[in-house]
Amino acid sequence: MEIQGRVIAILEPQRFVSKKNGNEYVTTVFVIETPGQYPKKVAMKVMGEDKFKQMGIVMGGTYNVSFDVESREWQGKWFTECRAWRTQRVDGTQEQTQQATTQTSQKPAPAPAQNPFPENNGGDGDGSDNLPF
Repeated sequence: MEIQGRVIAILEPQRFVSKKNGNEYVTTVFVIETPGQYPKKVAMKVMGEDKFKQMGIVMGGTYNVSFDVESREWQGKWFTECRAWRTQRVDGTQEQTQQATTQTSQKPAPAPAQNPFPENNGGDGDGSDNLPF
């Protein structure tokens, strides 16, 4: 299945340890809101920390999300989840996001830019920062 929407929330990753084999699993949930007169919010789960990073999901971005829907029964109740397995940025900046992520992981962070006008610090010239407190 596929759906298009804008990312409105990215939840903290959840870590689980399997009781069967002791392996650690990480799931991340992001929420998209569909466009239209009656927008819907849909929570999408991604299995694997590396998979989520590959998707390059950012807040406010609009994506086409490919996903599978699965329901499970537990103690007489049914639970449904949407598992995203591919995303594509609609506005075409997916490639830029992936390149920026790759470059950031390979290079150290640059030093902060220095103010080219040190005498103009945003104040009224007396060195104060004009904060009300």
